[in-house]
Amino acid sequence: MICIFAALLLSAVPRLLTPQKMPNAASAQTQYPGQRFTCTVGYTSEECQAGMRVLRNALARYSVDALGQWTWVLVRTVDWKRILAERGFDTSHPAFSYLPKRETFLDGSLVVRKSLRGAELSAIWRMPVEDLLDLAIRHELGHALCGELDEAKAEHVAVALKNGTPVSCQGTVVAKRHTDRDRLEHLLSRK
Repeated sequence: MICIFAALLLSAVPRLLTPQKMPNAASAQTQYPGQRFTCTVGYTSEECQAGMRVLRNALARYSVDALGQWTWVLVRTVDWKRILAERGFDTSHPAFSYLPKRETFLDGSLVVRKSLRGAELSAIWRMPVEDLLDLAIRHELGHALCGELDEAKAEHVAVALKNGTPVSCQGTVVAKRHTDRDRLEHLLSRK
């Protein structure tokens, strides 16, 4: 949702956003080939695994394998807000993608049952946190699938994904390999 600023943001982000290796990642890899799931420093193994279960369930609605190699990173809310605020960015954005490194970062409050931050985001976006997680995923998929920095175009893809209509990247489909374009279009048209 703030993909445009991701390059600036990540160029100055401390080690905090460096994903940590978590045990039991193999099961996530077999269910979602090419997808990597991780959490930033500060999460316990149990917290990370619980959050990833919620994230993987939300991602199951979409053909994320069309992305090829991609990393999904949960960031602790306290760190999320501080990192965005220190750089003058709107802390109400729940996710962003860094396209050059093929990474999507999500505010960890999107994957917990109840939290003050979740209630805050729910009020700001006027929707339940579960719906906001879905919106954030669809929007970031708009950036990722089409290699698109433009927020309006990413939102167009998010709406298409929600409605189950074929995704159009306006001739700029970015698949994991050039030969996968037909496969990508086929996968997206099934949703």
